[in-house]
Amino acid sequence: MNSKLSNGWAIALVLWGVIAPLVGILVGHFLSRSWQREQWFRDKRYEDYQAVLSAIVAAYTAIVRVDMASTTSLFKPEMAEEVEVIKADSFRVLRDRIFIADELDLAGILVEWDTLITNYTKHASDEREFAGRFSSLNDKLVRMALNPPKLPGRFKQWWMRRELAKYRRGKL
Repeated sequence: MNSKLSNGWAIALVLWGVIAPLVGILVGHFLSRSWQREQWFRDKRYEDYQAVLSAIVAAYTAIVRVDMASTTSLFKPEMAEEVEVIKADSFRVLRDRIFIADELDLAGILVEWDTLITNYTKHASDEREFAGRFSSLNDKLVRMALNPPKLPGRFKQWWMRRELAKYRRGKL
């Protein structure tokens, strides 16, 4: 009986010796793959935030440059057209970010940027207020880019989407 038991253990140890490395390789592969995917997503998220920041900074500087030129003899009508193209490009960049679309939507970045530009172009705010609000928006985007996304609960997401939809329809 001892020999049968020891033979069973010997066979089990041999099988484990063959199977254990395969199990280890499979587990290592899945862990490595998930870590690589997470890193890839973080890199893409970083690139999206970098594109958003670049677009709004370009629009801000173009707006300020044209506004300063409009008070001098350096103003040319082509400059206003260039600003409109840059502003449209900044909105396009804000809308076509795939990896951070939900974050931007939940934070209301597009609405905030639109309000900022609209108030300034309609002379509802002055240069200092425009610069201050732009600076706070820029800081908010940098903080969002540096920190991992923290999505709110389902109820809060529903409520925020509902409020944004109301705002877009003009019911606020």
